[in-house]
Amino acid sequence: MSAQNEDTRSRIFLTAAELFADYGYDKVSIRQICEAVGIRKPTLYYYFKDKETLLLEMINFSKKVGDQIYAEYVEAPHDFLQKIHGLIFGRQVFVRKYPQFFRFHAMIHLFAIPESIKREMVQYVMSLMQRFRKILEIGQQQGYVAVGEDLDLLMMTMTSSLNHLTIRKFVFHDDSALTDENLERLYRFWRKHFFLDKN
Repeated sequence: MSAQNEDTRSRIFLTAAELFADYGYDKVSIRQICEAVGIRKPTLYYYFKDKETLLLEMINFSKKVGDQIYAEYVEAPHDFLQKIHGLIFGRQVFVRKYPQFFRFHAMIHLFAIPESIKREMVQYVMSLMQRFRKILEIGQQQGYVAVGEDLDLLMMTMTSSLNHLTIRKFVFHDDSALTDENLERLYRFWRKHFFLDKN
């Protein structure tokens, strides 16, 4: 694909991500996307068969980026606390590198989308939760998480607090939500209240 074609495809991607996040997938038409990008419908259809295909490719792109960040920041470190730190700050990396796509990915859950894509997203979220649970099991093995702890409730509590900051950032436009300082506060809170002190 030529540089010009790649640029056009990227502009369609980014524009659609912003429009879907602002108005919802079902409320945005192909015409609106084309007008915002400054192209005609045949150009969009050259890259994407239809709006559902565009949505699916955007979701797959977000998943790919998320998986790469998770692998580097959460799965790669050996120490449990480094994994937890990476879990928090990996989200910030995604937000800074691909703000439109993270916002789209965060907001798409609030809007009506095709059932087939919704089922795929649910399966993906469940796989993320299973990965998170395995991280907490590593925490038990390394002595940071109490044996007998309800890992499902711990996982839900932790993800809820991180998701709360994400909502503050993208729904309420609170730029302080995902700053280094605020994320360090969250990490220290998790470490103090959820994990055992091995020292």
